Amino acid sequence: MKDVNLLLAANLRKIREERNLSLGQLAELSGVSKSMLGQIERGEANPSIGTIWKIANGLRVSFTSLLNEENQPVKITHKTDTHMVAQEDNKFRLYSYVPFDPKHKFELYTVELEVGCFHESDAHVSGVEEYLVVHEGDIEVEINGQTYRLTTGDAMTFVSDAIHTYRNIGDVFASATIVLYYPE
Repeated sequence: MKDVNLLLAANLRKIREERNLSLGQLAELSGVSKSMLGQIERGEANPSIGTIWKIANGLRVSFTSLLNEENQPVKITHKTDTHMVAQEDNKFRLYSYVPFDPKHKFELYTVELEVGCFHESDAHVSGVEEYLVVHEGDIEVEINGQTYRLTTGDAMTFVSDAIHTYRNIGDVFASATIVLYYPE
């Protein structure tokens, strides 16, 4: 993740230039001095939250639009860049590749289960849908007392607002991709 001051610098310059505003014009709109705006755009200043709010109000944009990283047309996430959560003595590993973002309404994980691993997942928020694709091994999924067996290449979809379990029922390592979709 980029330094916040560098994000602010890039976003401020981009918005100002898109609107064909000089630093002087932005100073009049925001109440922030021209010299301070120049320092911010060069990444040389560490402005207060109040200063950022003044700039946002002057430009009539959200506070976060000045601080968020721009979505890249292509983003590569290496496994080493993911956040891993391990449970069941490290026999169940969950890697977050795409964290939840309200505008996209989903998150994407890879799950790894060692031989014999059993993992119980709590119920998700009502209406959440889970999409599972098995890449390696044999995984058994139990939902509301019903058991489903999936093998390499199989996929399933279910509403995951009930406790559900994953079990590696094969004699080799198992892995899958899980997408959680939040319709509301």
